[in-house]
Amino acid sequence: MFIADLHVHSNHSNDGVDCVKALIATAVEKGLNCISITDHNTVNGSLEAIEYVEEEHVPIAVIPGIEVSTSNGHMLAYGIKQDVDKEMSMRETAMAVKKLGGIAVMAHPFQLHRHGVVAFWRVIDVIDAIEVFNAKFCIGLCNRLSEVLAKKYGKPGLAGSDAHCRQAVGYGVTIIEGANPLEAIISGRVRIKGKRIPLNIQLKNLLKTP
Repeated sequence: MFIADLHVHSNHSNDGVDCVKALIATAVEKGLNCISITDHNTVNGSLEAIEYVEEEHVPIAVIPGIEVSTSNGHMLAYGIKQDVDKEMSMRETAMAVKKLGGIAVMAHPFQLHRHGVVAFWRVIDVIDAIEVFNAKFCIGLCNRLSEVLAKKYGKPGLAGSDAHCRQAVGYGVTIIEGANPLEAIISGRVRIKGKRIPLNIQLKNLLKTP
């Protein structure tokens, strides 16, 4: 079983505060045994995390990931170790991710101010899962709508902290049942739990303070 935060940004993102090592240390301290570093439009953070965990024998699994800026909104991709072009349509991006052996996940739908998908009907057929709980501050209705969307179309629902600093890691957690996390996600063997990141922690990110 994996206790995972599937949406974490390092300083490889232009809005991330902390380095990969600090994020992983915090995840382990909080009892997580799985993490995905999902920096904006680059897998470099994930690759660094994989290398660090393997070299230092840190007791945590790393799912390679990225958050891609598509022309329709943000999309999380897991299981790939190379970048995909940004600003393609979400459909094109999802297909590119699948060709690389990864899975495509709709990130924080309905949150317009954060480039969340609204016109989901255009891409729902190529999406493998939906982020139904995002721990960053937003109108609560957005997460609820995302959960309704996932249930309506039979898509697995995932949670992530969307942490941009180490203090925010672990506020959105996906419990994955199975030895292969990607296969387990696709088959829906997941449960979510989480709570909102406190405002003072979110302000740390906005002010980019360590």
